[in-house]
Parts: sequence; C-alpha cells; structure tokens
Amino acid sequence: MKKMIAENKGKLLVSSLVILLPGLLGWRMAWEAVIFLAAHWLCLLLVFADRRNREGQSKKAIGLVFWLLPVISLLSGAVVAGLQRGYNGADFMIIVMNLGFGLLFLLIGNYMPKFRQNATIGIRVKWTLENEENWNVTHRFGGKVWVAAGLACMIAALLPSAAMAVVFTAAIVAAAIVPCVYSYLYYRKQLQAGTAVRIQSSPRQKVIGLVILVAVVAFVGWVLFAGSLKVNYGDTSFTVETGYWSDLTVDYDSIESVTYQPGDTAPSAGVRTYGFGNFRMLMGSFSNDAYGNYTRYTYASCKDSVVLSVNGETIVLNGPDTASTQALCEELTAQLAAR
Repeated sequence: MKKMIAENKGKLLVSSLVILLPGLLGWRMAWEAVIFLAAHWLCLLLVFADRRNREGQSKKAIGLVFWLLPVISLLSGAVVAGLQRGYNGADFMIIVMNLGFGLLFLLIGNYMPKFRQNATIGIRVKWTLENEENWNVTHRFGGKVWVAAGLACMIAALLPSAAMAVVFTAAIVAAAIVPCVYSYLYYRKQLQAGTAVRIQSSPRQKVIGLVILVAVVAFVGWVLFAGSLKVNYGDTSFTVETGYWSDLTVDYDSIESVTYQPGDTAPSAGVRTYGFGNFRMLMGSFSNDAYGNYTRYTYASCKDSVVLSVNGETIVLNGPDTASTQALCEELTAQLAAR
C-alpha cells in the first residue's frame, strides 16, 4: 500500500484539490467537499490494500478510481453554482444530473472490460469473485450495459420532465441489476457445462452477510424516516432548529407577509435543489411553479403550511400536524402585527 501511495502521490494531491475546489470557490459545498474527500481517500485505501490491484490491475481502472469522485464533486459544485446564479432550479439540476451521470456511465462502461479480477473494483458478486472466466465475460457485457445506460441518461436530458425521470431511473436500475443477473445466469450455464464448481457459503459468511444486511436496512430506515425540526422564538427573530440540516434564522422585521396555506390548496413541494429530504422531512432549497426557487422546512405528515415572504423570497414552514401549523401561523402573524 505504501508503495502505491508513493507512486501516485501526485495524483492523490491533484485529485484531492479538485474535490475541494467547489468548497474553496464558495459554492456552498464546504461540508460536501470534505465528505467527498473522505470517501475518495477511503476508496483509494481500500483499492490499494487489495494485493491484486497492487500487482496486476489495469492502470485505467486505477485511474478511474482516482478521478470518479473529483468529477462528481465538480458536477455537484456546478449545479450549486448554477442555482446560486438564478438558473431554474428544477430543470437545471435535472438536466445537469442526466448529462453528468451519462458521461460517467459512458466512461466507466468503456473501461469496465479492462478491469481485472479483484475485491474492490467492478461487479463484485460471488459468481465473478469465485471464477475469473465469469468475471471477464460479465465485465465485457456489463461495459456494454453501462454505455447504453449512459447514452440513455444523456438522451433523457432532452425529454420532458416526467419522461426524463422515468428513463433516468430505469437506466440507473438497469446498470446496477442487469450485469449481476447476467453473471448469475452465466454461472448456471457454467455449472451445466461442468466448467465451474457450485459455490457454497460458509456459516461465517452467512452471518457476516446477515449482519451487513441488517446494518444496511437500519441505516436506510434511519435515512428515510428520521428527522425533526423545532421553532424557537426570540425577541427579534425566530430560528428553525434541525438535527439533520442547517438551522434557519429569520428576523421578524424582514417578514413582509404571513399566509396560511391549507393542504388541499397547497402546491407540491417541487424539486429539492439543495438540502435534506426523506419520507418524514423536507428541508433546504426547493423549486416549483408556484414559488420558483424557495426555502422549505416542513414535515411530510402535514399538508398544511405557513408561507412567508421574507425580503422578496419565499419560505414555507409547518409543524407535524394541523394544530401545530396553525399555532405557528398565529405566532408569526402576531409578531408581524407587533412591528
């Protein structure tokens, strides 16, 4: 591993600086850039730790690992920079995402047939890891699938929003699942031809797999269903405090209007352009036809909302239920009347 780091120290430095570039340029990407950098180094260390990558891996495969996260960081930074400069949030973000991911899939798909068998790069299912022939044919086939998925993502950028989302999602799912299914079917074909042995999982492997599965399910559940917000009222301002996104502080003097929006007349949240969202919470920057680019801190459990006009910008808030949302509206209306 030390030898790999020493041989690639120039790439390590340059790729790390590229990842940090959006944060250094002030594109609201400081924390994201740090996260990308940590993930970048973790991926590289895992790749370097694999003996098969140190001794015989394709240089193009190693190079791809070096530049994958830097490109994603620049792509994310470009989206944020565009939103800051007033581009239409929903359309701009989706188009850039489709084009960016399309280019990445084309690049990875082109290099995929050159990946040599290892435990960290490529389509790492048990049928490829246990059989070099399966690895090679799966990655040749998978490369074609990823190139097709990349082209589909780029074509989707030219389609209407609804069709764009369907094509993009289908392309991502196909790229993830189709090569794995192909690998399994090829394994079955090898068994019938007698060119492969049946793969048996040891009790230890089954326990480890179960533990990983439980951990993944727990993490996904936490990400999808966790979150809360609390409104604290001060003498001159109020603050929306959250544990999952940046807090929002609004001066009472900057509030121009307070409107209660019943759930049956409220527009949809639209597209989240920068923030945090799951089945419980929506927080951050959003874009829809009714408000344009706006800020939203809301619970998904309540359809009612309080719409604030603050220095010409729109902020949408609510509580976990109708009663708390009405109380929020009454408090903010009283603060506005007292100014």
